[in-house]
Amino acid sequence: MATVTSEQALGSLAANVHGSVLRPGDPAYDGARRIFNGMIDRRPRVIVQALGAGDVMQAVCFARENDLLIAVRGGGHNVAGHALCDDGMLIDLSRLRSVRIDPKRRVADADPGCNYTDFDLECQAHGLATTGGTVASTGIAGLTLGGGLGFLMGSYGLACDNVRSVDIVLADGRFMKASAEENADLYWAVRGGGGNFGVVTSFEFQLHPVGQLLGGMVIWPIQNGREALEVFRDVTMTGPDELSCAYAVVILPEMGKVALVAACYNGPATSGAPLIRPFQKVAKPLVDGIGPISYLEVQRLFAEIPFGLQNYWKGHFVREMPESEMDAVMDAGDAMTSEHSAILIEAPHGAASRMPDADAAYSQRDKRYNISALAIWEKDSNPQRHIQWALDFAARIEPLSG
Repeated sequence: MATVTSEQALGSLAANVHGSVLRPGDPAYDGARRIFNGMIDRRPRVIVQALGAGDVMQAVCFARENDLLIAVRGGGHNVAGHALCDDGMLIDLSRLRSVRIDPKRRVADADPGCNYTDFDLECQAHGLATTGGTVASTGIAGLTLGGGLGFLMGSYGLACDNVRSVDIVLADGRFMKASAEENADLYWAVRGGGGNFGVVTSFEFQLHPVGQLLGGMVIWPIQNGREALEVFRDVTMTGPDELSCAYAVVILPEMGKVALVAACYNGPATSGAPLIRPFQKVAKPLVDGIGPISYLEVQRLFAEIPFGLQNYWKGHFVREMPESEMDAVMDAGDAMTSEHSAILIEAPHGAASRMPDADAAYSQRDKRYNISALAIWEKDSNPQRHIQWALDFAARIEPLSG
């Protein structure tokens, strides 16, 4: 196939889309290729800032005709940098950020450029929500297509489990709707199979009534981190669907290195309080922030990680958390190479674990924990030490990932 070399070809593309078409040297080009992970510095040959499904169709057809690799950006939060490519086409969906709620049907139609702040604010205006990412700047598209863990997963399943339908542009430029009733094989694939099957231009989500919750953070000195981790394991192994928890080792500006648990009980406080109390009884917490809390506040429990820092994340889904794994977590916490880095443990459970594997492409239903080393640092002369820290931790827990 011919490659894009002429201004005439790019001019023709620009004339056929509503959004902007950017090339290297254009004033907006460098800003448009900036994504969450500052390690990723790639230069697309052309960026199409789509304003609708029609723009996406035109862009895909143009890339196909001119043999251009396509990358798709929603929120731009993917740490591996899938939202950016060298010498190809970036289809930028970040301007598509509308959310439309049908409160009677409890359904949301959401554009692929939305992040979870956009999405949650609209849903909670109607007292509704669905499972979504725990960092509010995360884009809904990439997280949902990959599965989607979140604080409501025990009650309502993963983000992808709550997708009723998608509008999608296929690799040949055709527009399709995929649901359980229409193009069911494609519907199966996009729920956990990532962005491999086309460019999703709209998501229809099932929503659920979510009012006041019980939750918050409990934070301990790192010396109590192992005891807190043991309690976390015990609580998450026996807790009900309504209780979701995450454990982390982080460095906080005013406290230094700490261990913390973020907890959320999706139900009456009188029922949730005894379930969360074991965390409050661990040693003497630096912070006991458990109390009545809104879903929007729950979604802000984890601080935003600024765009542009260097990121290398590595971990595994595992079925259990034996003593050796807890040792690995605490050792990695001791060995952190950056004040921005973290160890994070999420605990998929309940409705997220019960869906049969055959019903969606997501493939980790039988795993109990998602454990990751998040190496995050400002640019320095020896990035490999941060990367190696994450790799060493992942290698240590890998035997339990089978």
